[in-house]
Amino acid sequence: MRITLENLTKRFGETVAVDDLSVTFPSGKLTAILGPSGCGKTTTLNLISGIVPVSEGKVFFDDKNVTALPPEGRGIGLVFQNYALYPHMTVLQNICFPMEMKKIPKKERLSRAGRLGELVHITSLMNRRPAELSGGQQQRVAIARALAKEPDVLLLDEPLSNLDAKLRVEMREEIRRIQRESKITTVFVTHDQEEASSIADEIILLKDGVLQQQDSPRRLYDEPANLFVADFLGTPTINQLTGIIRGGGVLLDGSNITIPLPMDENLQEGLAVILAIRAESIIARPETPDFQASVIERYSFGKDELIRFYVGCEQEMRGYVPSETDIQEGEDLPIALQKKGVFLFNAESGARYA
Repeated sequence: MRITLENLTKRFGETVAVDDLSVTFPSGKLTAILGPSGCGKTTTLNLISGIVPVSEGKVFFDDKNVTALPPEGRGIGLVFQNYALYPHMTVLQNICFPMEMKKIPKKERLSRAGRLGELVHITSLMNRRPAELSGGQQQRVAIARALAKEPDVLLLDEPLSNLDAKLRVEMREEIRRIQRESKITTVFVTHDQEEASSIADEIILLKDGVLQQQDSPRRLYDEPANLFVADFLGTPTINQLTGIIRGGGVLLDGSNITIPLPMDENLQEGLAVILAIRAESIIARPETPDFQASVIERYSFGKDELIRFYVGCEQEMRGYVPSETDIQEGEDLPIALQKKGVFLFNAESGARYA
């Protein structure tokens, strides 16, 4: 089932939560809606489900206009942040309940519940109640219940936010497996870029209800459309150096350092720009350095080593270095930049120069 949003807008009073959004969610794929708090992620999901009416625009499931249909007429399965399981029912009863509402015969209900139990790995839990389950187990039950009606679309709203870090990793792998095995079109809302990148075939990145970029996780990271995309994706946050175009390079503010442009493009002299550099694009002690830096500190970042340093007298950067590299605080360090992971943006608009 392909989902298409056509010029979709949602207003709450004078607040525009979703602004003229036109995107397509591919059939049989898992697409994440990603962005900071208040960017319109959950509102977009609610517009797809029909829980919230649209202000303008249309929603299509394949070629069918479902904009005016209520949620029960759209063939969707919903998984909420708090799971919304019925506490007085067993796992089996929770899974069977939506099938009872559709008057599906008992024999078929039990057969389908058994298959779903196997799919989400909860066959041994069928007689337990929600209070007897862990957060991850409750999540599996919620997914099984959502799939029980055999929906065309599965919608998940921040489904992992209530789980601890270890369980979140396990459950996102499970959701990925379940989606691939069921081949159901899935929309997954999250504010966590790592979560979206690890689970999604495509990511739709929003800011203030406006689409910033739709692409695969890898292309979103490697080819950001604008400064917001580059800044939102990646840990640590991408380095941003301000400067102006001067003599075919970027003259950094507060210094006499000029860094070569990361692309072949003739730009207006004096144009204010931002040079954005991924931490992994920095090379310490190269044969041919681009500039000198002053090391502030060195520290571990997970399994990696990071150095923090000044470029010129005002601007700060972070870069990865091999753990065996001998670098001391206060040292003057020659630095070069790889071409990959270095981007140039307009300082005012954030638009990227390709």
